[in-house]
Amino acid sequence: MIKLEEGEHIIKIVRRHYFVMLTSLVTVSLVAVLPLVLLEMIMSGFIPVEGNLGTILTDALSEWKFFAYSLWLLLLWIAFFIEWTDYYLDVWIITDRRIVDVEQKGFFNREVTSFLYRNIQDITVETRGLIPTLLNFGTLHVQTAGQHREILIRSAACPEDVRSTILALQGKENSAPRV
Repeated sequence: MIKLEEGEHIIKIVRRHYFVMLTSLVTVSLVAVLPLVLLEMIMSGFIPVEGNLGTILTDALSEWKFFAYSLWLLLLWIAFFIEWTDYYLDVWIITDRRIVDVEQKGFFNREVTSFLYRNIQDITVETRGLIPTLLNFGTLHVQTAGQHREILIRSAACPEDVRSTILALQGKENSAPRV
């Protein structure tokens, strides 16, 4: 995936919190059941459908419902797979020398940014809301020298621990003699 320099070691790999994927999974599951609920409501008469339209709709649904529902599930599976790919491939690799930010944007678009600890000027952890506070996830902002944008990872698991790790590694690099 990422080529490390000679003698460089991975300290920590940071991903988004699993709760992000759990919410996507629950959403896809609810949307998958929605056509079945609507079909049952139409067939039982709970949702009134006018005479001729009701007959046409009932005939069309009886012939095509398995195909249409299979197509619906296929589209939902593809959407979930895209979300999972983005979740799994968005990663921060913290090494003993630098931080590598891998940002996956769709299937065929990846942005890799690497920055040394000596270039870090500010690290901010942002946790907003009850669930992120209880489950310990938030956004990590890293401002670096020489770059016009900040580097961030949204919904990172244990952001305070990651911040402490980065600051400790930055302190080690600043106290190490330069060769």
